[in-house]
Amino acid sequence: MKSSPSPIAAEQFTGQPLRSYSLDYKKSMSTRPKMSRPMRVTKQMLGNQTRKSILYLDQNFLSSVHRGGIENEWATALMAKVTRVLDLQLLAIPYSSTHIDESDLNGPYRDALVKFIQGVSRGHQCEPYYRVEETQILKAFQRFLDGDPAAYQKEERDALCPSVHDWDGDYSISVFSAARDADRRSVFKQRATDELIQVLPQWAMKGRTFEEDMSLEISDAARLLIDSYADKAARLMIGDFSALTNAPIRAAVGEGLWLVVQARKVDPKVIGAFFQSQHFAEVPTVQLSARLFSAYKQRLRLAKTPPDPTSKKTREKLSGFLYDIQHAATYAPYCDGYFTDNAMAKLMKDKRVRVEADFGCKVFSVDSKDDFLAWLEALESQMTPEHAEDLSWAYPQRFPFHRD
Repeated sequence: MKSSPSPIAAEQFTGQPLRSYSLDYKKSMSTRPKMSRPMRVTKQMLGNQTRKSILYLDQNFLSSVHRGGIENEWATALMAKVTRVLDLQLLAIPYSSTHIDESDLNGPYRDALVKFIQGVSRGHQCEPYYRVEETQILKAFQRFLDGDPAAYQKEERDALCPSVHDWDGDYSISVFSAARDADRRSVFKQRATDELIQVLPQWAMKGRTFEEDMSLEISDAARLLIDSYADKAARLMIGDFSALTNAPIRAAVGEGLWLVVQARKVDPKVIGAFFQSQHFAEVPTVQLSARLFSAYKQRLRLAKTPPDPTSKKTREKLSGFLYDIQHAATYAPYCDGYFTDNAMAKLMKDKRVRVEADFGCKVFSVDSKDDFLAWLEALESQMTPEHAEDLSWAYPQRFPFHRD
């Protein structure tokens, strides 16, 4: 094994002097005795403070790349550029529980698809959607009790582990599990799609404004949370302990709110007041979900030919709609880029939804793949000489030192 290049060579590569905080370490590396296996060099050792951009790739994109073939050449080409930026440690693509839930419906291709998604993520995973929602609501409730402003204080750790910005090691670890309850999930998805299709004519006929729809969506979100907790509590009170395992996952939000009330010794009525407050309305998952549904309803009313509830095409287009809303409302606020299907991208780019304006997340789709490629190239072009130098220390075989 060749000895590590000297710090002088690194200076020639970057054209700039080495930084003082990493000089001693790099000098020690250049004089280390030969080892059977080199020590892994982390960004922390190098003093690198670069923050990775966070990209969310939806199931449609990942499935297209995984399938390959001529019809998916566009996805394969984009993935090659994505991989390049991943290798430069400028980008992270965490996967979510929703990715796995959707993969469970892919029959015999499920396991291969899950392994592919986990491989692309390089071990990085988002918090489950229900945990993100619970975290946001409990934080907003604390601000409500403290009398703080209603604007939600977003923190990346709401949805992502800080290690998402760490550099890749020799291998990544993802927990693989076989599909569970795939048939039941398929039934639930079909049932949800049926219910959505049935209400389309009602949505199209209503004369409400966008603001009125927003108010209704936020009220419905509060009602669902309250009902979920009340149902679980009622079942437990009559001795139905199966509620501990099969009650709606959202019931945990009510439990969390109740624990806060008990800990702070306040009147439980504040929970009801909170659900009617601007603090609850400003919770990102609640706010963005309400905007997306409200914008969709407005589009239905303006459409010259509303979707036909009896059409097979309508069912196919809407079969993943609720999943798409859940993806976007949960994770877009924590991403720098978000790639989804054309229909969802148009909805997210609606001027009333304000995904980029309010959350700083750029939205892409097949129709804007050139913009997506330009975004990736911009990330690479912004790489500093110091970052390039650090890559050569961390990955000497992949990014060898360049000598004049």
